[in-house]
Amino acid sequence: MIDPLTLETEPADLDGDLLLTNLKQNPDVGMLIIDLATRRRIRINGEAEILSDNGLRIHARQVYGNCPQYIQLRVSERVPLNDKPPSLISRATQLSPAQHEWITQADTLFIASAHPEHGVDASHRGGNPGFVKVEEVHRLIVPDYSGNNMFNTLGNISANPRTGLLFPDFEQGRILQLSGAATIDWDSDRTAFPGAQRLLTFGIEKAIEIEYPALASYTLREYSPFNP
Repeated sequence: MIDPLTLETEPADLDGDLLLTNLKQNPDVGMLIIDLATRRRIRINGEAEILSDNGLRIHARQVYGNCPQYIQLRVSERVPLNDKPPSLISRATQLSPAQHEWITQADTLFIASAHPEHGVDASHRGGNPGFVKVEEVHRLIVPDYSGNNMFNTLGNISANPRTGLLFPDFEQGRILQLSGAATIDWDSDRTAFPGAQRLLTFGIEKAIEIEYPALASYTLREYSPFNP
């Protein structure tokens, strides 16, 4: 951290990462910094400056904490099998059978959204395994539970449906990045989603799977007591 509104990140070490390319076109950035062992999280929204070594300097416009709801408690207690950097596994336009199974067992995801005038935001969603439903290889249903009542994500989606989802796999050390469009369903029957106040329907356009060995050091200790 440089000062209360400025921080720097290390260079991205994934070949073919589109982040820098995208930031050259639009410097708006949304970050979520989360400590799974304490269930603390901070959201940082602002602009990114690309440094000479391809690291980032983030100039924050908004910095705020969120409650610990729906965060599964995990601790980093296992040493990864190796310290190799992240690497691309696959790119596709739909889910593979293995990715379908992955999502049906997921208890954590991260969601990125953007407003045409007010920048980018990143947020967390969690629940018991199976809280996200895979309807087909191109579509997911994500329940929206009662949270901080800030509605950043829902407000952004209402103005701009372009959305990204990220599913971490803490067992295998992988991440699945999905990009596409989301809509908010206020009226459908939510019987299959106990506790949901509304549903997000997400249409998959791109699916990128990345090997991320460092994730495999995390062990699940406890599901969130707020999970429905």
